[in-house]
Amino acid sequence: MIYLTGVEAATNADVLDNTRLTSIPYGGQLTVQCLSNLNNATNRFSITIQLPDGKVPVDTQFVSAGQEVEGALGGQLDSRLLDQWTFPAAQGGHFTISFTETGTAIVTWRIVLRP
Repeated sequence: MIYLTGVEAATNADVLDNTRLTSIPYGGQLTVQCLSNLNNATNRFSITIQLPDGKVPVDTQFVSAGQEVEGALGGQLDSRLLDQWTFPAAQGGHFTISFTETGTAIVTWRIVLRP
């Protein structure tokens, strides 16, 4: 299993670039999880996920936020609130996962590849 986490405070066009998942090392299931600290008209993050074959099943979707939960800050993933997607992943493929910031927000993400 490969397990990556990160926190973004600005737009990032490809969070998997220069990571162990730049190219999928073995076939399995890729799970993407994320949660923002804000999601309102002026402060939020959106996510786009492009599959290795070029399809875009998640296109500029607002990331859910945890601000309703006391103490929810950037860097935390609350399983009750986070967004999650799972995709089949073939060896050698590259997923492009991008986060786009509007205003001031923080997004926390976790990406797991399971055989």
